[in-house]
Amino acid sequence: MSADMPHAFCHALLHCQDSPGKAFEIMDDKQQIAPLSGEFRSAPLERSYRRQQAVAELRQLRLLWFTALACFALYLPVEAQVRGDWPGWPELWPRLGIISVGVLVLLTLRYPAVIAARDWVSSAGLVTAMACYGCLLAARADGSSGALLLLLLGSYLFSPCRYRLHCATGMLGSLLAAVLAGGSVSGLELSYLLPANILSALALSGLNRSRRQLYLQSRRLAREVSRRRDAQRRLGQAHRRNLALLYNALPPAVAQQLRDRPGSRPVRLLSSVTVVFADIVGFSDLVRQLTPGQLLALLDALFSAFDAAAERRGLEKIKTIGDAYLAVAGLTPGESGSGLRAVAMARDLQRAAAAIGRRRQLDLKLRIALHTGPVVAGVLGSKRYAFDIWGETVNIASRLQAAAPVDGILISEATRLACAGRLPLGAGQRFELRGCGVVTAALLGGAECRREPARQSG
Repeated sequence: MSADMPHAFCHALLHCQDSPGKAFEIMDDKQQIAPLSGEFRSAPLERSYRRQQAVAELRQLRLLWFTALACFALYLPVEAQVRGDWPGWPELWPRLGIISVGVLVLLTLRYPAVIAARDWVSSAGLVTAMACYGCLLAARADGSSGALLLLLLGSYLFSPCRYRLHCATGMLGSLLAAVLAGGSVSGLELSYLLPANILSALALSGLNRSRRQLYLQSRRLAREVSRRRDAQRRLGQAHRRNLALLYNALPPAVAQQLRDRPGSRPVRLLSSVTVVFADIVGFSDLVRQLTPGQLLALLDALFSAFDAAAERRGLEKIKTIGDAYLAVAGLTPGESGSGLRAVAMARDLQRAAAAIGRRRQLDLKLRIALHTGPVVAGVLGSKRYAFDIWGETVNIASRLQAAAPVDGILISEATRLACAGRLPLGAGQRFELRGCGVVTAALLGGAECRREPARQSG
């Protein structure tokens, strides 16, 4: 296996379908970071790190240059006080050179065009400053390299981003300072520059490694936070979908009870509700005339229109039974006008069926019946909840629907009383209903209901 294989493998992983660097981070930190420089082996990951650190390192670079210049400038009067006189021009111009270089670097680092090359600008400024300090040591016969060592350390740590650049800056600055200092500094002191460069390079390597390890940890943490947020968002969406399905399948009060107490089985005895029962006339003939797709489209259009009418009038759809539609008004305790709203919905059903029939060139007619009375309402099932109503009121509405004429709405006496006589009804007629006895009902609209013995008994 060639020496370039690990880098090629890492580079390939970095270009996986997910975000850059994601696959690379499955490797151990020691494999990702070069042992000498402390930088990432992968060029894309190193560029990503430098982009993220750019703002923070630029702020740090400006602060360090400003602090170093301020200390250097303040040291001049202190040194003059200690020596008892101000330095002459041979010592003054190197100091002014160092200050000028620092001011120039600070000013140029404010321009966007220069900020992109901030490491090179800083390195050039440091090399120039160290060369000026070498001239300062040459002007002072009793010079010492102690401050030069501090400047050398700063050349490595001012902007610890490009390892090779800063090592070259330190070595070149040390060499220039040693050459320009001449014989004013002893060879022993100048020899300290070599171990100082080595130690500074090792310190920079460790600093780079620590920073990049923290960067990897922050990326992993950010990715984990993002994954958890995505999971929470998907969980919230699923929860909202489940709630929407629950509230769509059940009355709001029942759905709320199941939501608050999932193991409960809501059941209520309602003393007075109005049941609407509608059935398509001649449905068997329609089944023979239409294809399965056409039949499904017809029923979907009809029942969707019926659902819209129920929502508009404030009724609760209970279920569809084949081609029949069952809805109820008055499920909410204390609800007023349920009978009149049920009658209005029955008329809406007639109009909707006629309109859909005209559009599809079909003779669609309904038989509709309404009856008012007590029912038991509750939820069945443990996996697929089903809300339903039971009682003689439902049975009477079903039997009356079977006894209703084609395209007619049959209203029971109980519903008429619930509407306080505010309905235009025909003459009341007595119907013998199987299993329910005799029930009085009248046709909505004032017409007389013709007897249909075959359908009276249901």
